[in-house]
Amino acid sequence: MEKLNKVFSTTQIPAIDRYTIEHEPINSLDLMERASHEWCVNFFKKFSDLFPVVVMAGYGNNGGDGYAIARILKQSGCKVIVYQLETGASPTSDCEMNRIRWKKEGGKILTIQFPEDFKLEPEAIVIDAIFGSGLNRKITGMLAEVIRKLNVLENVVVAVDIPSGLMGEDNTGNDPSAIIRADYTFTFQFPKLSFFLPENACYVGEWRVLDIGLHPTVLEETPTDWYYTTAEVVSRLLPRPGKFDHKGTNGRGLLIAGSYGMMGAAVLAARAAVRSGIGLLYCHVPHRGGDIMQIAVPEAVLDIDISPHYFSAEKNDRDYEAVAVGPALGRAPETVSALKKLLLQRRQKTIIDADALNILAEYPELLDCLHRECLLTPHVKEFERLAGKSANDFDRLNKLSIFAGRYHVYIVLKGAHSVVATPEGKLYFNMSGNPGMAKGGAGDVLTGVLLGLAAGPLDILSVARIGVYVHGLAGDMAVVDHGCRGISAGMITEALGKAWKKLEK
Repeated sequence: MEKLNKVFSTTQIPAIDRYTIEHEPINSLDLMERASHEWCVNFFKKFSDLFPVVVMAGYGNNGGDGYAIARILKQSGCKVIVYQLETGASPTSDCEMNRIRWKKEGGKILTIQFPEDFKLEPEAIVIDAIFGSGLNRKITGMLAEVIRKLNVLENVVVAVDIPSGLMGEDNTGNDPSAIIRADYTFTFQFPKLSFFLPENACYVGEWRVLDIGLHPTVLEETPTDWYYTTAEVVSRLLPRPGKFDHKGTNGRGLLIAGSYGMMGAAVLAARAAVRSGIGLLYCHVPHRGGDIMQIAVPEAVLDIDISPHYFSAEKNDRDYEAVAVGPALGRAPETVSALKKLLLQRRQKTIIDADALNILAEYPELLDCLHRECLLTPHVKEFERLAGKSANDFDRLNKLSIFAGRYHVYIVLKGAHSVVATPEGKLYFNMSGNPGMAKGGAGDVLTGVLLGLAAGPLDILSVARIGVYVHGLAGDMAVVDHGCRGISAGMITEALGKAWKKLEK
């Protein structure tokens, strides 16, 4: 049950709020007050000094949050001014009530009718409460001009629930210049889908999900195709080692990787598999790569190809619980034939990465050889070769779901918030990892982690979610010691032990 790890569409949010109001029960104004208190608690965690604060409030419920936040911050000792932006709309009842409360406390309201009415002290923190998640059109006119003016200033901006102007899902056709560029976004109860898309990072900034106590029943029962994966989720999914487990019960996996001059990828993947719980690791490598693997990964059992330079044929008939193929494989004609034969003959859990993906893109007829136990792990460019270019990141998510459904496969689209797509159209966004992992070889490490997990009893979806999370967590731990610029793929592998230990507790 993942009621706290769902991502809902913005059209579902009003019904979730109504259910909470009716079944807790609580009135809407008190629910807004609770959310605003939680927002302020997190604001003070981030900003311990009493900076002057400017709240930019609209006329909807997001503006009502803004007035409540202004009052709470003022009661806590902050110097607060509210800028009321004329949107041409009438205020919602809760917004009007909180505006009245603000005035009764002696709160100051300045009305903005023209862009030149908007002035800021350089040290003031701006709280964006103009528009909420219900916005479904781009901002124009005077409001757009004010947003453009704010975006060129150096003031820190903190958004309430969602940056004004940003739509919760699809921003195709939106005006990028008329979206608040927040440094921080404190969002209520669950993230919005648009937060996970790279093109929106400049608007959302660093974001945090605040639990405002929406009713657990409605969160559990409301359907969605979108989820996000946290440490708590992974710890629940992760099987605990049994007292009588042995290398046989931990599974056998085959890694097919490497080509002459490119054996590093095979080494990285093999070391990561060994550090991810695999019972027995078999490595199929070119003849001239055997000595390298024997020395670099003594735990692995070697399966040497007849070709000195590349993968040409898998020649043994062992049974494996899982296979991983692709890192630095090359694209020789013999390799293409060998990959096709592998996909047709071995129908167990299969991780397909790197050059194996490039072969699929170059020979699309091989896509029909894929099966439901396949897990593809492309980065954005590799996915474009498979599925074509996308207009934007939201369009790429649609292509991802369509591709996974068409070929009945699972896909990990790698990147910040790597997303796992299922054949049924569900998407699982990852919450670990950092920019320092954008280094050559990091994907090979992920392939090894996935193979180590797939060799065990886990289903392929759990393999993908756990593997992507722990890979990112190991990267986060490596960054603590070495910084983003200082980490390498090998350091991510070295940090896997700490990451597993943390998740197993």
